[in-house]
Amino acid sequence: MIDVSGLSEGEIKNKVNVLRQHIDHKEREIKNHYYEMNLHNKGAKDLRGKRDELHEQAKVLRDSASGYRQRRDEVNKKIAELKKQREEVRDRRSGYTDKIGELKSLRDNLNNVARGRLESLTNAYRSELEKFSSADISLEYEQSLFKRLHELGERLEAIRKANEIHGEIGEIFGKVDEFHQDLDAVNALIQDMAAESQENHEAMRNIYDGVDEIRSRADEYHKRLVEIYEVTKPMKEKIDAAKKSVSEARAELDIYLDRMKDIQLSRDERKQEEKHVAAKEKFNKSGRLSLEDLRLLMENNEIKFGQ
Repeated sequence: MIDVSGLSEGEIKNKVNVLRQHIDHKEREIKNHYYEMNLHNKGAKDLRGKRDELHEQAKVLRDSASGYRQRRDEVNKKIAELKKQREEVRDRRSGYTDKIGELKSLRDNLNNVARGRLESLTNAYRSELEKFSSADISLEYEQSLFKRLHELGERLEAIRKANEIHGEIGEIFGKVDEFHQDLDAVNALIQDMAAESQENHEAMRNIYDGVDEIRSRADEYHKRLVEIYEVTKPMKEKIDAAKKSVSEARAELDIYLDRMKDIQLSRDERKQEEKHVAAKEKFNKSGRLSLEDLRLLMENNEIKFGQ
């Protein structure tokens, strides 16, 4: 608390003038800073609006890209399922091709045993059988024919089995061909879906490229906005400091003004007392009073009309 009791009226008036000049100077300073800040803030408002608008555009594009990404992922999931089915078909086909290999090996071994076609071996067997059935052959020749018939019989059995296996191989080849057709169909479907997936992926990437370009522009606006904030921040600090100084000066000024009022009140009271004494002396001497003198004496209960 400032002690002003020991200051003269002149000193107080001088202090009041100094404080008022200080307040006026600081208020002009605040006004000038606000004017300059408003110029910058107008530019900041425009930049903020452009930045936020670009952010909104980027959000809309990201939502659109998300739709393409979702469709791409759904297609890729279906492709993965088809590839799994294709592997299952390949595994089944592989089992049949392995079986064909085994049967071919067995057939070739039987053909090696048969060493001839079914028709020629059958004719040869019949011919030898007729000879064997003839009564006019020697025992030695009969034994030779028997041995020959036994050999031809084994060869016939081998060629029949070989032919059966050959037919079985043909049936398996038919199934393998069906597997090939299934695989071709699955591969064609996978290729079509892969193309669809790629289209969605490229559309998504194109959108994200657009988003990156928009973000770059938005970042540029944000950078300029930050630069304005860096310029206006010291101004705001100066305004706050000036406001604080004005507030402190006004509080101090109120103290001096209150003291001025007290001094003026004391002066007025002395003048009134002097006028009261003069009026009383005038009344006592002459008995004549002016209206002002009468008012003063009545206020001090010096005259009462009821007595």
